[in-house]
This record gives sequence, structure tokens and C-alpha cells, in this order.
Amino acid sequence: MIAPWRSYVRQGRSAPLRRTSDVLEAWASLVLGAVLFLGAPAAGLAAGWTVYTEGRATVAEQTATRHRVHAVLAKDAPPPNPSADGTTDDAKYPVAVRWSDPGGSREAVAPVPAGLKRGDPVDVWLDDRGRGTEAPAAVEDVWLNTVAAGSGAAAIAAVSAAGLRLAVRRTADRHRMTEWEREWARTEPVWSGRRN
Repeated sequence: MIAPWRSYVRQGRSAPLRRTSDVLEAWASLVLGAVLFLGAPAAGLAAGWTVYTEGRATVAEQTATRHRVHAVLAKDAPPPNPSADGTTDDAKYPVAVRWSDPGGSREAVAPVPAGLKRGDPVDVWLDDRGRGTEAPAAVEDVWLNTVAAGSGAAAIAAVSAAGLRLAVRRTADRHRMTEWEREWARTEPVWSGRRN
């Protein structure tokens, strides 16, 4: 991306072979280089920061409204589904569970691992209305999502800048070829001695 700009600076404004397409390509390369080296990291930071703040707010809200209870299964959980490679799935299935608290015996449907039997102890998460729910999101998940979003945004910005640079280069090459063919059509008859 820097090469056209370097040659433009080295040749100066009065270079006899410098064409308008060369000047436009040099300036476009400079702008797209700045986008690549400054814009891509900025896009990554902006996307990462947005995902991080939203993720932390979600974790805080879930932590405040969910609590874990020690319960027993009121019914059998579905059997685990074996996968093609012989392992079992880690999916959770909604099953009725019971637990006791100072207000008496309670029952709810909560997600539990497959394969558990009636009467097996299990820890379940409940929301503030006593309904079964998933555990609050972990801070590690927030960081993982943050890094993924930031890296993805930076990569998209970098690939976009590189793609635009390639498009500018091809367009400039097409214009140069058109200009050279036009000039050769004027010069070749004089140069070869075949004047019209």
C-alpha cells in the first residue's frame, strides 16, 4: 500500500511519466493504508468495548436475578443422545425438580443434564419468579465474546481496506493501459515511419 505513495513522493510532481491515475492511486493508497493501520484497530476496539459493556451488564443483571438451589429430580431426565463419534451430548433438558426452603416444599421445571434418574440430587438455577433457568453467564464468556468481536471487526476492516486497495490498483492499471494505448496509437506511426 505504501509503494505507490513512495514512488509518487520520490518522483515529485513534475515527473514526465506521472499520470493522473498514478496520483490518484498514490493518494488512495495513503488513505487506505491509514484505514488499515489506524481504522482496523479502532474498529476492533470499538466493537470489543461495546460487546464487553453489554456483556458485563448482562452478567450483572443475571447474577442479581438468579439463584442456585439444591434440588432432587421429580421425574427421570431423558437418556443422553450418543453422537457419531461415540461421546454423549452435554445438552440439558427441562425436567421437574423439587426442593425445600423456609416457605415449604417447592417444585419447578429446570434444565438438568441428560441421564439423571428420579430422586437424584441436582443443583438448578432459578430466576426471581422461581422458574428454572440457566446459570448466569460467566465473566470468562464475556471476555471470549469481547475478543471474538474485536478481532472480527478488525479483520473485516483490514480485509475491506485491502480489497479496496486492490480495486483501486486494478482501476488505475486499466486507466494506465487505456492512456498508454492511446498515446502509442499517436506515437507509433511517427516512431515506425508509417505516418498517415
